[in-house]
Amino acid sequence: MREDIRLGNEALAQNDMETAKQHFQHLLDQGGTPMQKQIAENRLREIQAKQEALSSPPRAKPLPRRTRKVS
Repeated sequence: MREDIRLGNEALAQNDMETAKQHFQHLLDQGGTPMQKQIAENRLREIQAKQEALSSPPRAKPLPRRTRKVS
C-alpha cells in the first residue's frame, strides 16, 4: 500500500491528478493502515479542491470606489 501512496505522490508532482486519484482510491478500496488511509483521504480532498479551483471561473474584482474631491 505504500506503493500506492508513492505512485500517487509522484503523479501529483507531475500534475497528473487523474492517475493520482486512481492510486489513492485504490489504497482506500484495498485497505491499508489507518495512517495510510488518512493520507489517501487527505490527498483526494486536496486533488478535489485543486480541480474545483481550476474549473470555477475567476471572480471579477470589484471596481474601486471613486471619491470626489471637495474643495
